[in-house]
Amino acid sequence: MELIVVTGLSGAGRHSVLGALEDSGCTALDNVPPRLLEPLLELEAKLQPSRERLVVGMDSRQAEFVQEFRPLLERLHRGQVPVQVVFVEAAEDVLLRRYSETRRPHHLALLGTAEEGIRQERELLAPIRALATTILDTSHLSLSELRLRIAALVPQVPTRHTAVRLLSFGFKRGMPADADVILDARFLPNPFYVEALKPLTGRDWPVQEYLLESPDYREFLERAESWLRWSLPLVQQEGRAYHTLAIGCTGGQHRSVALVEMLAQRLQNEVASLTVRHRELER
Repeated sequence: MELIVVTGLSGAGRHSVLGALEDSGCTALDNVPPRLLEPLLELEAKLQPSRERLVVGMDSRQAEFVQEFRPLLERLHRGQVPVQVVFVEAAEDVLLRRYSETRRPHHLALLGTAEEGIRQERELLAPIRALATTILDTSHLSLSELRLRIAALVPQVPTRHTAVRLLSFGFKRGMPADADVILDARFLPNPFYVEALKPLTGRDWPVQEYLLESPDYREFLERAESWLRWSLPLVQQEGRAYHTLAIGCTGGQHRSVALVEMLAQRLQNEVASLTVRHRELER
């Protein structure tokens, strides 16, 4: 089993690197003390013998980290454990800005300034940096660029497809907060006002058949499909784990449900990970 140790300066993006590796299909554990790593590897070998890679995060908040890391690395090499050490860093002005934005104190600053804490940590971790197989400077990297660097760093990591979630909802109960794209279908013909269709939902064929008679409904469906087909490769290239397209009508029972159902039918064989939710029907 290959081991990837992610460490580096606080505020440089270690958590983002761990998240990118985890989103790519790796198992990632953070804040692993050096003295627990070898027992952890033994346990993983017993419980998950087929696991190919384990990612662990370590940082200077663990008092014994700097003293114990080199001997630990030497033991792993003697044991023929494949190890990569990724050291994440950033320029001092970038780290200062990030601490200013988050308003969090540097754990080494004590009563001093964040600048003093950053300089102290950089000096403290210099021996660890010298042991790194990869030094990753995140000063000017966006999250999508960071994911591309991770893909280049570990090219054998499998690419995880962006999970697409299609969601129907009713505007009268508010818009979904987790949606990336929201489409409004309230201008389409409303089956609610057809007595025979009122008690049904957009999952039922009579409702879908009624809506398909409308040229506007058919065009809405085609445009939504075209939008997803065009945008999804770009969304995936950015490295997003999830992408939610929400379609709303007044009550979330007929039009939006039918659109989501029929859109899913059109895309189910082409989108690797596709889920459907009907918020109001679930109530």
